[in-house]
Amino acid sequence: MEENSPLWLALREAGRRVLSLGEISIEIPIKHHDRWHRLILNMSDALPQRITFPHISTGENLVVKDTNGRMILTNEEAPSSMETLWLPLKTDIVLPAVEQMCSELLLAGYPGCEGCGFRENEDEWDEEMSRNNLDAFLE
Repeated sequence: MEENSPLWLALREAGRRVLSLGEISIEIPIKHHDRWHRLILNMSDALPQRITFPHISTGENLVVKDTNGRMILTNEEAPSSMETLWLPLKTDIVLPAVEQMCSELLLAGYPGCEGCGFRENEDEWDEEMSRNNLDAFLE
């Protein structure tokens, strides 16, 4: 996957959210649980200041929710909320890619590394622009 492509940027944002959002729940197919539990152990090693870690549960798609309602969603129709990062790909494709992004960010020292999220000055994510760019990119 080409670095800085619309898909790469959306996956990078998904990784950032998994690593930086407070209390989150992650719903994924059971066959991916072991790998994601290892990722959470790596998070605890790399982020000793973090008090809470993601809770893993079973579902058909990748669904990430936090207490503020911000989410990441795959494999379904585009959600109406622009607070939801939408990844319009099959869950089995997205999960390893998000896991890899999380691992790369942790190795780079995220969130303490400036610019390793590959957004200039860590600007707010523009979900509407991302969806438009993804539509054009995936056609």
